[in-house]
Amino acid sequence: MKDSKEIKKEVGLVRNVLNKCKYTLQGLKYCFENESSFLLVALCSCIIIILGIVFDISFLEWVISFGSMALIMVIELLNTAVEATVDMFTKEYNEYAKIAKDCGSAATGIMSVLAAIVNMIIFVPYFIKLFVQFF
Repeated sequence: MKDSKEIKKEVGLVRNVLNKCKYTLQGLKYCFENESSFLLVALCSCIIIILGIVFDISFLEWVISFGSMALIMVIELLNTAVEATVDMFTKEYNEYAKIAKDCGSAATGIMSVLAAIVNMIIFVPYFIKLFVQFF
């Protein structure tokens, strides 16, 4: 039989996990509502999922495609966190604040280009095969 300390510990662990889930959802909600680029990546991810289903891509292609889109979302979330932190400390122009924001934006931009290239490598052959069938 468990004693009261063990029960409190288990309840505390469950509450801790639930709180982390709640904070995760709050962060995602904020980005969906306030970051248009995050919404665009989510829309592109939906299109990628639909194309993956339509073309019946391989498991490895799913992993690579989905991973590239997830990385953009993660980088965008981190970029939003950097921007919010910088804004918390200064609203005035500051060269260091500009560098922090520009580097965060560059990280998102580079990953977006890389994900676009990766997904083109995956899906262009499927589109070529589809169009060759019609001609």
